[in-house]
Amino acid sequence: MTIGDEAVSKAEFVNTFSKNNDLKKTTAKELRDYLDLFVNFKLKVKEGKALKIDTSAAFQAELSSYINQSAQQYLTDNEMTERLYKECVERAKKHVHASHILINCAPDASPKDTMAAYKKALKIRKQILKGMDFNEAAVLYSEDPSARDYVNPQSGRKQAGNKGDISYFTVFNLIYPFETGAYNTPVGKVSMPIRTRFGYHLIYVHDVVPAISKIYAAHILISDTNAKNGIMSEEAKGKIEEIQQKLNQGVPFAQLVVEYSDDIATNIKEGHMQPFAPNQRAGNFVSATIHLKNNEISQPVASVFGWHIIRLDSIVYLTVDDELEGVLRMKLGRDNRSFISKESFIAKLKKQYNYEESGKAQSIKFLCANIPTNYFQSTTTDITTLPGITELPPMASFANQQVTTQEFAKYISRFQGIDLTTSLEKFLNERFEKFIEDRLYNYEKENLINKYPDFRELVNEYHDGMILYEINSQKIWTQAITDTAGLHEYYEKIKKNYPIDPNANPVEYKPLNEIKAVVITEFQNHLDELWLQELRQKYPVVINEDVYATILKK
Repeated sequence: MTIGDEAVSKAEFVNTFSKNNDLKKTTAKELRDYLDLFVNFKLKVKEGKALKIDTSAAFQAELSSYINQSAQQYLTDNEMTERLYKECVERAKKHVHASHILINCAPDASPKDTMAAYKKALKIRKQILKGMDFNEAAVLYSEDPSARDYVNPQSGRKQAGNKGDISYFTVFNLIYPFETGAYNTPVGKVSMPIRTRFGYHLIYVHDVVPAISKIYAAHILISDTNAKNGIMSEEAKGKIEEIQQKLNQGVPFAQLVVEYSDDIATNIKEGHMQPFAPNQRAGNFVSATIHLKNNEISQPVASVFGWHIIRLDSIVYLTVDDELEGVLRMKLGRDNRSFISKESFIAKLKKQYNYEESGKAQSIKFLCANIPTNYFQSTTTDITTLPGITELPPMASFANQQVTTQEFAKYISRFQGIDLTTSLEKFLNERFEKFIEDRLYNYEKENLINKYPDFRELVNEYHDGMILYEINSQKIWTQAITDTAGLHEYYEKIKKNYPIDPNANPVEYKPLNEIKAVVITEFQNHLDELWLQELRQKYPVVINEDVYATILKK
């Protein structure tokens, strides 16, 4: 068909129809009715373009926002994202109980310092494999301050160290490299050194259990300052023996809570604690609790407060349902592990566009030799005009793009004013990687419409839909409300359709103020019909009936 000077293909019409309809089940009448709607849509959009509705700043801003949002699905490695998502779902089904030993190593540490930290971690691991207790090794060697007793800087009170025990955790509770190291380490084993932004970790896995939502339990607390060290005072020992004897005699647990427990918050609640998740209590406390049967009572469990005799009431296990899977997908998008998808995406772009960086080394050497020593403390020095900078070969190239040293120098100028803590050469190499990532990413983003027909179609549909909304608003909806004279005139023509009593003589009609909403709607439809008649005269519609007839042919 043609609408004015615009040709519309059979493929476009069929594709549009098929998005919400099954062509195989469609009757000839239904298809013809849709054709009328399709033509009306095209007429209005064509008029909107003629009126340059899509050139306003507000229109362009909204369209740009939509394009940026819709482009994201094309600007990541979806295969990698899906793999990470499935990994999240599987990990969400478990809680891991682990301890760790940290050897500090900054993310930007020199290769020498990095290797020294790694070797130190390996040396500690060897001692543990030879029989040294992991938690004792944590107290002795870990550079995580929480492993040892320390003074809380806020309260000024001495806090008991955790001996490296970080209790139970599940997916997203800890940073991704640590989480991965823990989930990949068998129970009872010590991992190889795991690198994170904090340094190298040795991880010992105590336990892996099905994921738990809440634990319901009651306890009796016997205060004992020695308990944190695993030592039981004679006084505590005497009380615990009395409690155990009475339990064996059948004395109710709740009665013994009132008689013995030093926990003021729970001894008035028959020992019942607030329901807690596994990561909200010390690892040994949780472990002792969750491995009980319902209504079973534990042996004494040590904590920084004393000794606990615990009764498990019940455990609510986590169900990985559609709602949780939605939450996991949302968290994945916000978590640092999502950068893995971007890194994989950039690597694919480099391969696809034949990326090479043959001139990088020469340019970095040039910049190191010519950037003034006080450059980063200055805000006026311009390194894009360094003598000889324009004569250098491209630092890199991909697709039809060449990356010049001058462009990179302009990018580096953003960092004037920073305190450079590494060598200039290392800084430039690190920044170049990010610079290239941005160039590749932006190049791909700018070419999505040309590269992906489905994306181009998506954007065009939204663009035309915006035009339709805006021109309907201007020509129909707003006019029907604001043209009060026209509305009253139209009411006089149709009021016979709204009698108060059709059997009355004479017949009286419902006043406009009672049926105004209905009249406005009909007036809008009336204006729409008149306007479409004008558009069909302005832009003659010619249907190729022979081509149209082939659409429904089997």
